[in-house]
Amino acid sequence: MTAPLFIALAVTALLIYGCAIALLYWLQGRLIYPWERLQRGPLRPDAQGRIRYVRVHTAEGNELICGHAAPAGPARATIVLFHGNGEDLSQRTHIAHALLDAGYGVLLAGYRGYGGAPGRPCEAGLYADGRAAIAFAAQHSRDVVLHGYSLGSGVAVQIATERSLAAVLLEAPFTSVADVAAVRMRWLPCIVPLRWLVRDRYDNLAKIGGVRAPILIYGGDADRVVPPAQFSRLFTAIRAPRRFAIIAGATHVDAWERGGHACVLRFLDDVLGAQS
Repeated sequence: MTAPLFIALAVTALLIYGCAIALLYWLQGRLIYPWERLQRGPLRPDAQGRIRYVRVHTAEGNELICGHAAPAGPARATIVLFHGNGEDLSQRTHIAHALLDAGYGVLLAGYRGYGGAPGRPCEAGLYADGRAAIAFAAQHSRDVVLHGYSLGSGVAVQIATERSLAAVLLEAPFTSVADVAAVRMRWLPCIVPLRWLVRDRYDNLAKIGGVRAPILIYGGDADRVVPPAQFSRLFTAIRAPRRFAIIAGATHVDAWERGGHACVLRFLDDVLGAQS
């Protein structure tokens, strides 16, 4: 191969690689916040009629749709559920119903851009949405607990560093979006480290040591979206009272059904005690 041909091929390869990296950087918002979920229409009513939709406003005036049901008694905690990136409120109602059956109140927290809500999701925006949800829950219950699933774990951890809470529950949490991306796209040649390209980082590992509320981490040993090793790394970084549960056979989407439900209720009973 002649030198000019080699140089031409090398330049072409670099251009193709550069275009791929640029495309990935441009599209990452749609990877973190799946476009088809953002385009879904209005939320379906709760089939059991136990949860009513309420309008919650962020500090900058953005309107969110959340699902709320009061606790069984004034001394019972309200649990705020932060859903994952490929969901809206309706995918968390089965968890909400189980918590209501146990006497707890629930708030299904909505995000901007999801379920027909205005705005475009981003890390700072979802934190603002989380703060609004917690403020609403705190107005209706003495104690507030956060439950963050997958992407929602990033919102829950951030809010838990800012407020005093009764407990924090993290289902299938990641150490950071950059770490998940590095695992999911390890096939991509890394002339430029992939983690440098991530805008919305949700860096749970850097923050979780600042949480003072008791924390439960649970997830499946068959999770192929967030490696269970990331659950363990988060757990070791916790300085507050903590508990860890690996659910045998559970994937990224069914840890609650396969045993997480019992782990959560036991943890809440131990942390909150017998509430009247």
